[in-house]
Amino acid sequence: MTRLASWLSANRRSRIFLIAGTLMLPLVNLLSGAVVAMTAATLGWRTAFTDCLAGLGILVLLLALSGGPWDSAVLGALTMWAGALLGGHLLGRTGSFDLAVQVLVAVAVIAVFVISLVLPDARSYWLPILEQLIRSAGLPQSEGLPEDWLGRVAALMYGVIGASVLMSVLIALLLGGSLAVSGDRAGWRRQVLQLRLGQVLTGLALLGLGAIGVGLKDAGAGVLLVLATGFVAQGLAVVHWTADHWAWPRFWSVVLYGPLMLSASLAGLLLVGLMTAGILDNLISLRRSRTNVV
Repeated sequence: MTRLASWLSANRRSRIFLIAGTLMLPLVNLLSGAVVAMTAATLGWRTAFTDCLAGLGILVLLLALSGGPWDSAVLGALTMWAGALLGGHLLGRTGSFDLAVQVLVAVAVIAVFVISLVLPDARSYWLPILEQLIRSAGLPQSEGLPEDWLGRVAALMYGVIGASVLMSVLIALLLGGSLAVSGDRAGWRRQVLQLRLGQVLTGLALLGLGAIGVGLKDAGAGVLLVLATGFVAQGLAVVHWTADHWAWPRFWSVVLYGPLMLSASLAGLLLVGLMTAGILDNLISLRRSRTNVV
């Protein structure tokens, strides 16, 4: 266990304040989920669960003092903590990063599919909300954009939210696992670089395509958006494994991550490329063997 993880494990009050306080800060909010994942992996899910309950009380108090948005903040906190707790528990219980990620992706897929069936008209629900957000920000609704683009985005909001939450939880799990790892840090790095979603999730992707084919377009598209996020994570693992294997120059990561901050269109193309690499690796293994690349 790292020194920071040891200190947090021994100082519950500080751990709880980190869980609650950092969630409200835009640049470090993922640290909240990371601490929950680390706690679940090292001290068990019961301790992490009680920490989350205490953190929820502090969060409510902070929101009351600041006048923040109750519903979205609390729902976001509970979603992040639930995913981090599940992932951290699986990581601590099984020692498998693969399994933890696979389960989180599967849970997100099932959640999006179920809510799409229970509340099928996402467009009617989300369109007024998106229009209000655009008006509040003073942005044009359709200038230079395809006709009915906002309606199409509204119809996909379940999948968009599911994919966003999943990516946040996966990053929190990665950070939490890095904090919790003890001794064999090279082994942990090897696990991350060898991330593989497996054939079950490939089958779920086919089911998503099938749902679109039988008329469940919104549900199928939402499922595919969530799965695409998982395959992007696997694609990143492939790229980092390749960089280690071939000893790329240190600045290579700037070339990879730079477009994410510079241009939305370039970022979109990069994400599609990473997703494609993840899918291909899941089918034919772009990484030759599970060797000692660290």
